[in-house]
Amino acid sequence: MIVTIDAGNTRTKWGVFDDTGHLVTKGAIDNTQLDQFKPPESWAGCRRAVISNVAGAPVAEQLASLAGRLALPLLTVKASGAAIGVINTYSQPEQLGSDRWAALVSAWNRYREPCVVATAGTALTVDALSSRGEFLGGLIIPGWRMMQTSLLAGTAELAELTGELKPFPKSTGDAIYSGAWLALAGAVEQVRQSLQDREGRAVRCILSGGDAKQLLAALPSPAEIADNLVLHGLWLIERENA
Repeated sequence: MIVTIDAGNTRTKWGVFDDTGHLVTKGAIDNTQLDQFKPPESWAGCRRAVISNVAGAPVAEQLASLAGRLALPLLTVKASGAAIGVINTYSQPEQLGSDRWAALVSAWNRYREPCVVATAGTALTVDALSSRGEFLGGLIIPGWRMMQTSLLAGTAELAELTGELKPFPKSTGDAIYSGAWLALAGAVEQVRQSLQDREGRAVRCILSGGDAKQLLAALPSPAEIADNLVLHGLWLIERENA
């Protein structure tokens, strides 16, 4: 078994996989609480920890310390030019976020067809995979909460309000809530349309991340939620490197 760790900007998610790729157990913790985190017993039976970290050096040090307590060898994943059927066409492949890379590897090996991979969290990333497994490129957009914070900080007459998704909002709370989600959904739809035009066929749209359900509600076209996409991608990458 291995433990896969996805350290994002706000939270760190982890999952323990057996040798067949079955997710045995999983969990998540706020990055601010990592110094108090006690690895569960399931980690003790693992032969390696596989990490995607986009949260910076302090989190990397904390994760290394956690693994060290259990004498777990570490594999820190970075994007590369190709892996497990996925071709990375980024102008500088190693600059692609390791979480985006792992999600793309997982999506391609799960579906083997052109798809848009959108991960909604602190930021929204929207990435395109061709019918040949090429990562064509993608977008990085402030996530819903970041949009709210920016709007409220820069607008004197607005206060933090609750709202709901409405096609024609009639209150300020609904207008702010709906405006952000429909903006994010519009970015996903734009990438979907561009990929469909390129491929000459309908393409699959895959959503992941903590805000995937809210994004799904805002999309005008069909999409599906794929849980633990990054964690599964890390398992695949480790298997190739074992």
